[in-house]
Amino acid sequence: MSLKNFFNTYKTVFYLVVLFFVFFEILAAVGVALNKKKDVSDYLAIETKDTQIHTKMAIIQMSNIAKIFFDKGVNTPQTKEIMYAASHSKDTKELARLRDRLYVLLQENYSYFQHYGVRQLHFHLPKAISFLRFHKPDRYGDSLWNARESIRYVNENLVPISCYEEGRIFNGFRNVFPLFYKNEFVGTVEISYSFLALQRTLLSIDSSSYLFLVSKKVADEKLFKSEHSHYTQSEFRDFLYDKATLQDVMELRLAKIYALNKKIAPEVQDRLQKGESFAVYFFDEDIYNEREIVVTFLAVKNLDAKTVAYIVHYKFDTFLELLLGKTRALFGVLTFVILLISFMLMAYLFYIKKKQKSIEDQATHDALTKIYNRYGINRVLSNKIYEYKRYQETFSIIFFDIDYFKNVNDTYGHDIGDFVLQNIAKIVSNNIRESDIFGRWGGEEFIVILPKTPLNEAVRVANKLRKSIESEHFGIEQKITCSFGVTEIKEEDTTSTLLKRADEYLYMAKESGRNRVVSDEGVNNKLN
Repeated sequence: MSLKNFFNTYKTVFYLVVLFFVFFEILAAVGVALNKKKDVSDYLAIETKDTQIHTKMAIIQMSNIAKIFFDKGVNTPQTKEIMYAASHSKDTKELARLRDRLYVLLQENYSYFQHYGVRQLHFHLPKAISFLRFHKPDRYGDSLWNARESIRYVNENLVPISCYEEGRIFNGFRNVFPLFYKNEFVGTVEISYSFLALQRTLLSIDSSSYLFLVSKKVADEKLFKSEHSHYTQSEFRDFLYDKATLQDVMELRLAKIYALNKKIAPEVQDRLQKGESFAVYFFDEDIYNEREIVVTFLAVKNLDAKTVAYIVHYKFDTFLELLLGKTRALFGVLTFVILLISFMLMAYLFYIKKKQKSIEDQATHDALTKIYNRYGINRVLSNKIYEYKRYQETFSIIFFDIDYFKNVNDTYGHDIGDFVLQNIAKIVSNNIRESDIFGRWGGEEFIVILPKTPLNEAVRVANKLRKSIESEHFGIEQKITCSFGVTEIKEEDTTSTLLKRADEYLYMAKESGRNRVVSDEGVNNKLN
C-alpha cells in the first residue's frame, strides 16, 4: 500500500488522534498552569508571613524603645506629681502653669528620643482629656474618649497597651501607659511612632521599598479637619498615602511604584476591602522589565481588630524564575506522556461516545423520519413548561396530522405511506427555525414546539407549513394536505392540558373542512 493510499485510508483516524492530542495537551497546559498558580500562591503566602515577622520584630523593637523612654525619662516622681496636681485642678491658669512645667521638664528627653523615631509624646488626664501634646503643645483640652480606643482602654483597665491607631493629628504605632501617684491613677501618657520610623527600621534590614496606606474612612472620622493635609489619595480607591512616608530614596522610585499600584489596583481592591494580609506577583515590561516584583499588603489592625491601614512592601524576586522553570519541565514531560497514550484513549472515548449517542437517538428519535418521537417530544415539552413557569418565557405548539392518510396506505400501500411521512418531515424541517423542535407524535400526527413564539406568529408558521405541504407533489394522484391545531402556553397549563387543547383545535380543523389552521383565536380559513 502506497503512503498516499495509507493516508487516505486512515486519515479520519489520524485526524482524531491529532484532535485528542490537542485536547489533552490543553488539559495538561491547564493542569500545569493550576499547579504553577498553587506554587506561586504558596510562595506568596510564605512571603507574606516573612514580611509579617520582619515587620512585627521592628514594631516590637520600637515598643521596647518606648518602654525605655517611659521607664527612664517619663515615669518620674516629678512627672507624676505634676499629673496628680493637674488631675485635681480645674483652674485654667494653674493647669497652664503645670503644662509649661511638664513641657520644660521633658523637652530635652523628648528631643533625644525623637532621634530614635518617637513622634508623639502626649499626656492625658483621667477620662482621656488631652493635657499636653509635645508635638502640638497649643492643642489641649479636647476629649479623646470616643476618638482613641487605646486611651479609653488604659483608663478602664489601668494597664499599658501597644497598638496602631489613627489620631486627631497623626496616626501612629502607639504605646499608652497609665500614670500613678501614690497608688492613685492620675492619667495616661502616649509614646508613639510614625510609620516613617518603622519604614526606616525596615529599610535598614533590607534594601526593598515600603509605603503606608491608611483608611480614608477612618482618617475622615478621626482627624481634625486642619490635619487632613497629612494625606493624599492613593491608587487604591478607599485608601490614602501618608505623605511623610513617600520617600524617593528606596529601591523602587515612587513614579514606578505609582504606575505599578495603578496596574494592580483592580486586582487587589476587593481583598483590601476584606482587610486581609496577602501578596501578589507582578511583572510588566512597560513599567519595570528587569525582574519580577512581589508586592505584599500587610493588614494593620486597630485595638478592635479592624483593619485600618496597610503596610505595602515591594520586593524584587528571582526565586519565582525557578518555579517557572519547574513548570516548563513538567509541561514537557506531560506532553511526552500524552503523545504516547492519546491514540488509545481517543479510540476508547470515541467508541463510548458513539455508543451513547446511538442509544440516546434510538430512545428519543423516530426510526422512520429521524425526527423526535413522542418520548423525546414529551421531554422537551416538560422542560419548556418548566422554563415558562420559572421565567415566563412564552412558547406555542403546532399539532397537525395528514388528511385522509388512511386512504394513502389503503390505496398505494404502506411503503408509499412511509414515503409521504418522510417527505413531510423534510418539508417541515426545512421551513422552521433551528431553535424549533419537531417530532412525530404517532402515526400521521406531528408536533412542532416554537420557543419564544406568541400565538399570532405560530399561526403564521402553521399556515406556511400548510401551504408548503399542499404545494408538494408526492408522486401520487391523491393530494396531500394537513390540518393544524395551534395554541400558546397559558399560566395554568400542564403538558396534558396544552396537548389536549391543541388536539381539540386539530379536530376542529378536520371537522371544518381540513387543510386549515385552528388556534386559540378560532378558525383560520384555508388560504389559496
